[in-house]
Amino acid sequence: MGALLLLIVGQPLAAADSDAIEITAPAAQTTRVPFKIGDTADGEFTGFREVIEKEELQQAGGSLAEVIASETGVQFRQSGGLGSFSTISLRGSTAEQVNVYVDGVLLNEAAGGGVNLSHIELMQAERVEVYRGTIPVQLGNSAIGGAVNITTARASESAVTTMLAGFGSFGSSRFSTAFTGPVNWLNGQSLVASFSHRQSDNNFSFLNDNGTSFNTEDDEVQRRLNGQTQSTSGFVKSGHEIAGVGRLEHAIQLGRHSQGISNWSNTSNNGALVDTDQMQWRSSLTRKAGPGEWSSLWGAHYGSKKEIYDASEINNNNGRLRSNTNVLGGRGYWEKLLDNQSLSVNVRGRSEWLESYIEGIANDATNAQRLRSDLNVQWNRYFNSGDSLFSASMVGFVLSDEYQIENNQNLREDFSERRLMPQLGLHHPLGVAANGLWSVTANASRQKRVPSFFELFGSRGLFNGNPDLDTETSDNLDVGIKWLSDTKLPVDAAVEVALFHSHKENLISRIYNARGIGRSENISRGRSRGLEVIGRMEMNNGYWLDANFTLQDTENLSDISGFTGKQLPGEASIDGSITAGWKNNVWKAEYEYQFNSERFYDSANLLVAADQRVHSLRLSRYWHNWRLALEVNNLTDQNYEDFNGYPTPGRAGFISIFYQP
Repeated sequence: MGALLLLIVGQPLAAADSDAIEITAPAAQTTRVPFKIGDTADGEFTGFREVIEKEELQQAGGSLAEVIASETGVQFRQSGGLGSFSTISLRGSTAEQVNVYVDGVLLNEAAGGGVNLSHIELMQAERVEVYRGTIPVQLGNSAIGGAVNITTARASESAVTTMLAGFGSFGSSRFSTAFTGPVNWLNGQSLVASFSHRQSDNNFSFLNDNGTSFNTEDDEVQRRLNGQTQSTSGFVKSGHEIAGVGRLEHAIQLGRHSQGISNWSNTSNNGALVDTDQMQWRSSLTRKAGPGEWSSLWGAHYGSKKEIYDASEINNNNGRLRSNTNVLGGRGYWEKLLDNQSLSVNVRGRSEWLESYIEGIANDATNAQRLRSDLNVQWNRYFNSGDSLFSASMVGFVLSDEYQIENNQNLREDFSERRLMPQLGLHHPLGVAANGLWSVTANASRQKRVPSFFELFGSRGLFNGNPDLDTETSDNLDVGIKWLSDTKLPVDAAVEVALFHSHKENLISRIYNARGIGRSENISRGRSRGLEVIGRMEMNNGYWLDANFTLQDTENLSDISGFTGKQLPGEASIDGSITAGWKNNVWKAEYEYQFNSERFYDSANLLVAADQRVHSLRLSRYWHNWRLALEVNNLTDQNYEDFNGYPTPGRAGFISIFYQP
């Protein structure tokens, strides 16, 4: 807990001497994860960040999205049961406005839609960082809501093999194994490898009102049909030192995912499935230089995703839609530390191809390509022997799209965009008062989101693209004050209060005509503003309490009379969680309460979502190299709906055993 508190409000810099400063990794990174070039140290970042460490990730029985959901400012949406499509939003943004990275490589696709976090295996993650609002220069891309960066496991100094096995409600099971450590093939050679498999029948009970919420006579308790999920993934990363050059690392991730698509009416003749095969290869070369010299990181990556949407059983055997996405990219990152300032430069290039077609229909493939280059430059100036930080950044990108439908008309469209955006940040300690250390943080930035292929060019079915769309724009402001208790007190405590404001222009919405044909339009402006409060406390007797609370107003400022002044859909006005626990050398017990309210499914605010009140219990028993964990989620057995008509499971229990020598 003490390391975690340092991440929240600890000193950002350590003075090397009276005239020079040294950027240092946060305490949690120093003790748990080897720090390397390209990571974000507290001393060079002024934004708001939460860090989730490995133990919490491994103990979770659900998805990565569920773990992140308990963090401040994060709202989680799941389309059904365990392992189903899951996304998050930050500070009133959409899922598409949140960037998701693995080891600094962007996962968001030009095809559109938020990143499905259920496809990311928890066992492969060493640490997860959640950035609200401003994101660091090391990640590079513009993001309206913020970003999530998943750091994969890094080799330990000694060989360690871990295993995790578990099972639970609704036919759910999970098995993972991992190895990390040095090997003797080359100088400084290391290896990280893991394998994971998860599956669930998701045949939970729920109350089906048959689409007549005001008529209870036709309500019926049913089992959810065609909601099964299955996921298998593997990960290998190796690295070694190259004398006089730096450290070279390679990583490859493979995954196969299958999900049944339950329909709104829960009919028994629905056999729709989505099968996804994914691969990503990443390589990087890092060089750490001395003071006054440029440290650097060079990286390259290639990704492939093949997806099949099979609705043949309900679409007259003519419903297998195939889509193939390939991504090739590279980046260069340089940073230099001077006596009282630092410089960082991040350059990225990315090419993405999409091909989609329906089996059985000749000469009707859709092809799209996006080329994008990003440049980020950041200058940091340190004051008061490194305790205070002023940061100024400039973010720019150039983008070009080409799109073609290969049919009788051979329709061709294109789209291009170039933008330059500023970003400013300040961190300043206020000194010691009231038995603790106080500090203030403030950030201002302009962020952009380019329309997706789907929004620009449309898709098959009842939807048309709009190549005249403009890029979404957001002006973000936030300011916060933090307090960290004095080390002389018997209780370690931290409190953070932040205010945020975001004004959005050219928000993209989907409009449908009288014939049900949809089209994306820049029809609205929006505003998100709110208050975030975090409190954390750990006592000497093993008890701890964590709490966070977000109060936000997401207002639609469009000129459409039915939408003006309404709350943006999908975002709760009140959201938060409370976790209380106790631990010693043998036992760990915790209770978690998550809540949100005042949420709507639609832009007109006519479809009201039920308030959510979720209670969960977890108990762990430690002995020698083993940990046995038991958790019961959603104690009150409520089927909440993050998406209208798609219930999530009620009460669910899981038991798992974890081995780590």
